[in-house]
Amino acid sequence: MKGTRVRAVDMVRRIRDRQAKALAGKSAAEVIAFYRAAGKAAAHDVAPSVSRQRTPANKAPQPTSRARRKAKTTRPSRAVRG
Repeated sequence: MKGTRVRAVDMVRRIRDRQAKALAGKSAAEVIAFYRAAGKAAAHDVAPSVSRQRTPANKAPQPTSRARRKAKTTRPSRAVRG
């Protein structure tokens, strides 16, 4: 049996480039709305019953790892404490 050759990397690159072109110049909220709508459409196409059971969290964007973090309170060293 001869299999079908799938060029997955090329396919993913084409999809990525198409999405980048569609999302160029959009705000963060518009990008999130785009991917949420795409996710809902994909879930509906695959299994409508599954998408009804689980809904994504509707949270505000979380801070990135580059965001400033609060300084930790430090305890005095043992030498200072005595």
